[in-house]
Amino acid sequence: MDPFQTNVTKTVHRTSYPAIDPTRPELSQAGKTVLITGGTAGIGYATAKAFITAGASTIIITGRRKEQLDIAVAGLNTHIAETKSSATLVAENSDSSDLAAIDKLWSELADKDVFVDVLILNAAKFAQVGPLLDLGVEHVWTSFDTNVKGPLRFTEKFYKQAGASGTPQFLVNVSTQAINMSNAHCDIPFAAERPEYGLTKGAGTLAIQYVAQDVKPEDLQVVSIHPGVVYSQGWELAGAPADMLPFDHESLPAGHAVWAATKEAAFLHGRFVWSSWDVTELAHGEVRRRIESDGDFLRVNIGGLHGSNIY
Repeated sequence: MDPFQTNVTKTVHRTSYPAIDPTRPELSQAGKTVLITGGTAGIGYATAKAFITAGASTIIITGRRKEQLDIAVAGLNTHIAETKSSATLVAENSDSSDLAAIDKLWSELADKDVFVDVLILNAAKFAQVGPLLDLGVEHVWTSFDTNVKGPLRFTEKFYKQAGASGTPQFLVNVSTQAINMSNAHCDIPFAAERPEYGLTKGAGTLAIQYVAQDVKPEDLQVVSIHPGVVYSQGWELAGAPADMLPFDHESLPAGHAVWAATKEAAFLHGRFVWSSWDVTELAHGEVRRRIESDGDFLRVNIGGLHGSNIY
C-alpha cells in the first residue's frame, strides 16, 4: 500500500475532481474576501488561483519576500484575466512568525474597512533533519513561532474583526500528515527524520482544534487539512528531487480548501482530514456515521488511553 495514502475512504485522489472543483456553483465564493498566508508559491499560490476561479471578490496573499510576492501577483493577475474574474488582488509583505507584522496587517485591513470572510492558514516552516535535542530548543522554537504562534494570532485577529457578529466565517488550517507520524511507528524516513516538523505542526493543529471546540460552526467553521504530498519549495530546500515520489498535484489541496470553506464541510468542524480522501465518501455512509458517533475520530489527541476509565 502507498505509505502516503490511507484506507479511510475507498477512493483516494491525487488531483482535483468534480466534488471539489472550484467552478461548482455550490462552492461559489462570490462576494467573499479570502486571506491566504504564504500565498506566493506552491499550495498557497494554487489555493489563491482556486478561490479566484470560485468567484471570490478579493484575494489577499501574504509572503516574506517581496520579489516572490511580485512574481505571484503577476501570475495571479494573469489567471484573473484568463478566467475573466473581477477579483481584486492584494499582496502583503508580512512575516507569519512576527506578531507585530501580523497585528499591523490586520490593523491596516480594518482601517480600509476590509472584512475577511475566509482565512487559509498556509504559511509554515519546514524542518531540518535531526533529533530535537541535537537541533536545540532555540532552533526548534523558531518553528513554534511560525507553525503555532503565528497561525494562532492570525486566527485571533480574524475572529475578532469588527462586524464579525452574525457573519459566517471560514478557517482552513493547512496542516500535514506528519502529525500522524512519529519516530516510534513511522516507516517513512523523510518524516521520521524531522520530528521538529511533526511536533510544531501537530501543536499548531491542536491549537486550532481547541479554537474550534469553543466556537459555533455557524459563526466560525474550522477545518484542518493535510494537503497531500505536493512537491513544493520545502521539498526542494530539503534536497528532495521532483521524481522522488508520485507527488500529488497542487490542484488537489487547492480545490479541497475551497470546498472546506463552504457549508458542505460543516460536518468536519474541528476535525483533521486528508485532501486525498473522497469528500463524498466522508459526507455519507460509514465514515460519516463514525464522525457523528466518535468524538475523537479525526481529531488530534493522545491515543494511549483509549479503553481506560478516563473515557
